[in-house]
Amino acid sequence: MPLGRTTITLSSEELTQLAAVVDADAPSFASRLGGPLKVERIEQPWFRRHRILEIGSPMPYPARKIHVAAYDGGISVLTARLAHFQTVAAHDPPLDLDDEDKAAAYASSGNAWTREYANGELKIGTFSDIPWYPGLDAVQQKLVDDLAARVADAIAPEQHRRGDDGWIVRSWWVAHRRLIERELTVPRDGQLRRNDTIHAEDLPLPPGNQWRFVNGRYLPVG
Repeated sequence: MPLGRTTITLSSEELTQLAAVVDADAPSFASRLGGPLKVERIEQPWFRRHRILEIGSPMPYPARKIHVAAYDGGISVLTARLAHFQTVAAHDPPLDLDDEDKAAAYASSGNAWTREYANGELKIGTFSDIPWYPGLDAVQQKLVDDLAARVADAIAPEQHRRGDDGWIVRSWWVAHRRLIERELTVPRDGQLRRNDTIHAEDLPLPPGNQWRFVNGRYLPVG
C-alpha cells in the first residue's frame, strides 16, 4: 500500500519543538538538525489529528532519516520509539483494523516509522534473498550453510493470521548483519506490538551503510 508524500516546511516553532524531542529521544540525529533537511508529510489514512513526518538528512554521509508525529501543541519521535506510536494510536484511534489488508498495511507503516535499526532493514521471503558478500571464504561459507540447514525451510514471504486480539503479521528481515524473524500484532485499537527473534548475528553481509538497486532490488551493498 504505497502512501503519498508531500514536501513541507516546518515553522520556527516546530523546528524548536523538533530539536527538543530529538535531543531527548533521537540524540544521534541531533547534530544533523543544523544541516539541510527534507521534511515530507506522509499521506496516511489512519490518524486524523496527527501528521506523520519523515525528516531526511542527506549529510553527513551516510544519509539518515527519522519519523515523527506532529500534532497540535507538540511533536513526538517515532523512530525506535514504538511506545510513542502506541500513544498516538491511543489518542487518535485508527479505523477498520479488522480488515486483513488494512491491518497489514498499518503494521507495515507502523513498523517502518518505528524501526530501531538505523542502517535500514531488508525484508526477505526466502533464504536466497539474503545479500551475502561475494566470494565468501571457507569459514564464512560454512556459517551460511549451517544457518541454511537450521532456518531456510522456515523463511517465507509475509504471512497473516488472526490472533486473539487482532491480526498477526509474520515476516523475516535482515538488518545490521542479523537475521530476524518478526511478529507484528495489530489489535483493533491500533496498539501495534513488535516481537523480534534474532536467529543469527554478525553475518557475512553488508551492514547497510550504503544501499543501491541491484538487479531490481534495493539492497545493502556496504
